[in-house]
Amino acid sequence: MDLYFDNAATTRLSDEALEAYIRTEKEFFGNPSSVHRDGIKAKKELERIRSSIASVIGIQSSSLFFTSGATDSIASVFSSLLFNEPGRIIISSIEHEAVASWLPILRHHGWDTVQLKAKGGRVSPDELASLLTPDTKLVAVMAVNNVTGAVEDIKALTGTVREYEKKGGRKIFFFSDSVQALGKVPYDITSLGIDGASFSGHKINGPRGIGMLYLRNPSAFRPLAPAGGQEHGKRGGTENLPAIAALEKAVLSWIKRFDEEQPRIKALNSKIREALTRQGLEILSPEDASPYIISFVSPLPSEVYVRMLSDKGISASSGSACSNNAKGEGEKILLSMGINGSKARNAVRISFSGNTDEESAEAFINAIKEIR
Repeated sequence: MDLYFDNAATTRLSDEALEAYIRTEKEFFGNPSSVHRDGIKAKKELERIRSSIASVIGIQSSSLFFTSGATDSIASVFSSLLFNEPGRIIISSIEHEAVASWLPILRHHGWDTVQLKAKGGRVSPDELASLLTPDTKLVAVMAVNNVTGAVEDIKALTGTVREYEKKGGRKIFFFSDSVQALGKVPYDITSLGIDGASFSGHKINGPRGIGMLYLRNPSAFRPLAPAGGQEHGKRGGTENLPAIAALEKAVLSWIKRFDEEQPRIKALNSKIREALTRQGLEILSPEDASPYIISFVSPLPSEVYVRMLSDKGISASSGSACSNNAKGEGEKILLSMGINGSKARNAVRISFSGNTDEESAEAFINAIKEIR
């Protein structure tokens, strides 16, 4: 029985991803940048995988770059701003720390940094429109919130930016951290109209330490440190080909199973929501949030409640695992959504994957009945 409910933090590596990793490590051991036979063989496999993933997510292979993870992808985009004349950068107030941590750095270098309100976990296109200025150069809004699962209307937000561009004539780069979106909610990257997006392998049963960066117009992007010029000059360093191969298996599996898994996960989500409500626990995640995430207010401080769940063999989270080392980070995001302090401090997040089944949902429901 799988009692792991912290899949928004990380997922188990799937058997097929592990097999792809091992096979690629053995068969394609050459450096893709080398000009000998083994290097050329590895390079061909790298580009085959790039085309395979790009095809299944509906983009050009020339727009896809492999990184060490979403944080690396985000850093590549935000650090590139240091080459530019300072202007305005707008991000939502509920961004992951991988995005938010760039604000003080850019502010130090003269950038005007503005945070968008996100009442209830969502950004208003009208609010965004009110903050756009002629010197705005980048807007960043995550696709799916990692704490509550709230799904942003990215298409409406990019539409607002594009309308403003027509008036001002200046191109504004729209970036969306899409870690919790790929394979989990309807997500057509091209129709959304975004310029850049970040993805992470270990959120979808791929390995840790591998991610992707989407750039709609790669030629307009100048990385801070191109190093050896790998990834077509956009991200230096020898490509982690075995992990990239494992990532391919993970992406293809999640996309292929999307239509089949959505109804099943939604049913489990509804079942647990009903149980939480019967226990008198307030649910913080919107009804139309990603079915893979539920945040609720526990009767105890979140760290205590999570430990009590752990004692019953259930893994959950008191917020964003990536932020738990930064005191109050998950709480800060909830406060930015308009959730009061006591509720934010008692918030617990559970999150699903393809491994989550009916039996584990029942075990969770039984556990919350026993914790007071």
